[in-house]
Amino acid sequence: MKHNIVDNLFAGASSLVLHIVLFAMFIIGMDWTSTPKPLAQEPQKEIVQATVLDENLVEQEVARLEKLEQDKKNAEQERQQKVQEQLEETQKELARKEQEYQDMEERSRIEAEQRAKAAEEEKQRIADLAKQREAEEQKRLEAEKQRKLEEERKQKAEAERKQAELEKQKVEAEKKRLEEEKRKAEAEQKRIEEEKQKAAAEKKRLEEEKRKAEEAKQKAEAEKKRLEEEKRKAEAEAKRKAEEAKRKAEEEARRKAAESDLQRQLEQEQQEREARRVKSVVDQYSLMIQQRVKRYWLRPANVQSGLQCTVQVSLLPGGDVKNVKIVKSSGNAVFDRSAESAVYKAAPLPQPSDPKAAAALRDFQFIFKPE
Repeated sequence: MKHNIVDNLFAGASSLVLHIVLFAMFIIGMDWTSTPKPLAQEPQKEIVQATVLDENLVEQEVARLEKLEQDKKNAEQERQQKVQEQLEETQKELARKEQEYQDMEERSRIEAEQRAKAAEEEKQRIADLAKQREAEEQKRLEAEKQRKLEEERKQKAEAERKQAELEKQKVEAEKKRLEEEKRKAEAEQKRIEEEKQKAAAEKKRLEEEKRKAEEAKQKAEAEKKRLEEEKRKAEAEAKRKAEEAKRKAEEEARRKAAESDLQRQLEQEQQEREARRVKSVVDQYSLMIQQRVKRYWLRPANVQSGLQCTVQVSLLPGGDVKNVKIVKSSGNAVFDRSAESAVYKAAPLPQPSDPKAAAALRDFQFIFKPE
């Protein structure tokens, strides 16, 4: 719009200057002297010579010259009339152009005022819309915040329910496993008792045989005087029985050694079962500790998913955290610090009632992988 006004003003000024130039050219081109041009020399000679010519010819010539002069004056008057008319027309055109220029300036001023008013109204409208959008955005953000809080509350409740169910299932499974191990241990103990009873019976039998061998020896000695042959036979029999007894004694010694090895094996198995039991309790509580740490973990901003690190934790009696150390970093220092902070926030950590398992959890490591 501004360029159109400038173009219109420029066009009006150019037209005004053009008319002024045309008017000046008309003024300059006008012949303001009414003095007629001198007559040609040849007609004057004819007038001088008219004294000897016929008077009628002179009069005709005079009339012709007067007519020419009159025609010239009439032509000049017509030309001046046309110039005057053109001058008046030019003045009228100039007045009309000036009025158009003034009207154009007035329209430009009015349009500028209207544009300024419209711009102010548009500015106010935009400001009102911005305030309205800001209020609506505030409402939307507040509703979104409430929705997220409610969603987080539901997710937390669902996670706690699932965790409780999982822990219940693990406790029941551990209870069944312990009952099964107890049943096996009782069966094993019963078998060992039976073996001990058999060993005692065998020992009694050997003692009885030894006693009988002694009695046979005594009988052989008593019969020595009666029959030399039987004595020899008795001695041979006694020797054989002695060797048999020795052999059985050696077998008994080997059996006792075997029983001792069996006892050591049973004790070792008992120790291994105890170690497995303690490890199972430690693994169970280690998993519970990891789940508890995950619940207290807050994701740092601009940290990618899938990170993990190995954490070493030292505990005090009762589950309070003594020290936390990252033994294998995730490669992201912010993530590692968030893992350490989650461990401290989760204190006191769950502790088993079993003294051995509790002692094993005084200093332990686990892989922190929240996702």
